[in-house]
Amino acid sequence: MATTGVFNFMRLKEGCDPDNAFESYEQDERTLEVRDARLLSQDANILLPSSAGFKVVSHICSITDWLNEELLSTTYHDEVFAVLRKLTGAEHIFLGGPHVSRREGSALSEPLHHLHNDYTGNMKEAYMCVLSGEEPNQSWTMEEMLAISFVNGSDVPAQMKAVGLTAEELAKRRMIVLNTWRNTSDEPVGRCPLAVADQRTIKSGDGCGGVVGRVGLARREGQQFYYFPGLTREELLVFIGYDSDAKEHAPCVHSAFEDMNAPADAPPRQSIELRCVLVMPPAS
Repeated sequence: MATTGVFNFMRLKEGCDPDNAFESYEQDERTLEVRDARLLSQDANILLPSSAGFKVVSHICSITDWLNEELLSTTYHDEVFAVLRKLTGAEHIFLGGPHVSRREGSALSEPLHHLHNDYTGNMKEAYMCVLSGEEPNQSWTMEEMLAISFVNGSDVPAQMKAVGLTAEELAKRRMIVLNTWRNTSDEPVGRCPLAVADQRTIKSGDGCGGVVGRVGLARREGQQFYYFPGLTREELLVFIGYDSDAKEHAPCVHSAFEDMNAPADAPPRQSIELRCVLVMPPAS
């Protein structure tokens, strides 16, 4: 069933330059309806532009100790890769960054209550720059320039080279970044769930400085947000963070939110996130 949640958007400060995403925006708290994603068809191909860009996949994970970092960094990664390869038909899958374990009430990694997207719209071009050694496009925004630092700080370019993906070859391929999110508690999620935007209702201009990235999102009528009530450990939420084939960079913005209808005695949320870079087979 639908619920009501509190979200942190961003808004332009009066008289400030909209292109200065890091200094010209301030928090804008809104209370919104959050729709029940379980009422949507889960048979849709999330890689089609006509899809909402997210779905839940049934998956029983072999991990039982969610504090065992060695197992999470090996077995869990491998299992998620296998799910995504079956779901998408990707030829290559690379780790888009370290997994993030979140525990409500933990000083280490609290759920993030801020509408954002983890990637900017120039991710493929950033990987191509690092692979080729060329300088980044000087027309990129400040936030888009940070994509180069992100890519340089990972071992994905080396892994791409190892499987024969040069900048020229990557230019011919569709590249997608998928976010995955899983409840790691014994109990279904009862509080502080994750909301995901229907990508069809997001526009690139909704992002601060015209970039739908980590700085945040401005509220606009027509945006729609969904959640999956009672997510269990046997369900993997998958959603799009970047797609090189998209007409505009307006993927599934997301955030933890305070569910105003959550039971007072609901257990604290525990979850794990894993972001993956997918390179699709050559177009036939």
